[in-house]
Amino acid sequence: MQARLPQDKVNRITDFITLILSKKSCTRKELEQLLGHLNFATRVILPGRSFVSYLYKLMSSVKESFYHVHLNKECKADLYMWLSFLKNWNGINFFYEKTLTKAADMMLYTDASSLIGFGGYYQHKWFCDRWPDNLPCKSDFAASMAFLELYPIVVAAVLWGKEWCGKRILFYCDNLATVHIIAKGRSKETNIMKLMRKLTMCAATYNFAVYSEHLPGKSNVIADALSRLQMNKFRLLAPLAEATATPCPQLSDILWTAQ
Repeated sequence: MQARLPQDKVNRITDFITLILSKKSCTRKELEQLLGHLNFATRVILPGRSFVSYLYKLMSSVKESFYHVHLNKECKADLYMWLSFLKNWNGINFFYEKTLTKAADMMLYTDASSLIGFGGYYQHKWFCDRWPDNLPCKSDFAASMAFLELYPIVVAAVLWGKEWCGKRILFYCDNLATVHIIAKGRSKETNIMKLMRKLTMCAATYNFAVYSEHLPGKSNVIADALSRLQMNKFRLLAPLAEATATPCPQLSDILWTAQ
C-alpha cells in the first residue's frame, strides 16, 4: 500500500519554504500558511511531524497575524531539512508495518563506549571505529551520553536504512535522555539536533520509523564488544560476521547541516 503527495503540492510546499528561507522574519500569518502546507505533507511523510513543533512554538510567541517572528538558526535548519528532502522525493511513501519490530529481532545492535568508540551490527554486517578527534563538544555529561548513544544508531541508519523500508523499529536504550529525544524527535542540544535531523532524513528517505524504550542495563554484548574495539571477543560472539567491516561514514556525513 502506498501514500502519495501530488507533485504540484510538493512544488508548492518547496516554493513556499524557499520564500520563507529568503527572509529574516515573517508574519504569524505566513507561519500559519507554512504550517498548513507542512501538516498536509506529514500525512504522508510521518517522520517530519517532529519538525513542525518548533515552528508552532515560534508562531505562538506572537498573538496577532500581522506581527513578525524572527526566523532563527534552529527554525531555518528545520526548513532546510524539509527543503532538502522534498527536492529529492518522488511523492510516494509505503505504509508502515502495523507492529513494532525490536531491533534485536532484526539482528540489529548498536552501542557506544564513552571513552573508546562506537559500533553496530546488522545481519552479519558490522562497523566500529574510535570517536573522531573533531567530535563536537557537548554542553554537559547528560547531553554527552545521549549524543554518544544516538550516534551509532544514526550511522546504522545511514549505512543500512535502505533495507528497513516499512519497518517501525524499536531500539532499547539504557540512557533515558536518548529515549526521550527519539520520542520527541528534538533536543535543546544543537549537536544532538544535527543527529536527529540526519536520522529523520534517513527515515523519510528510506521510509522507516524509529522508536525507543528505556531498558536499564540492557544486554548488548555484540555491539558492546565492537564499541570497545574488542575484536577477538566480537569474533567469538558473532562467528558468522562478515570478514571485513562496513566503512563508517565521515563525521560530516552523520551530523546533518544545511547544504
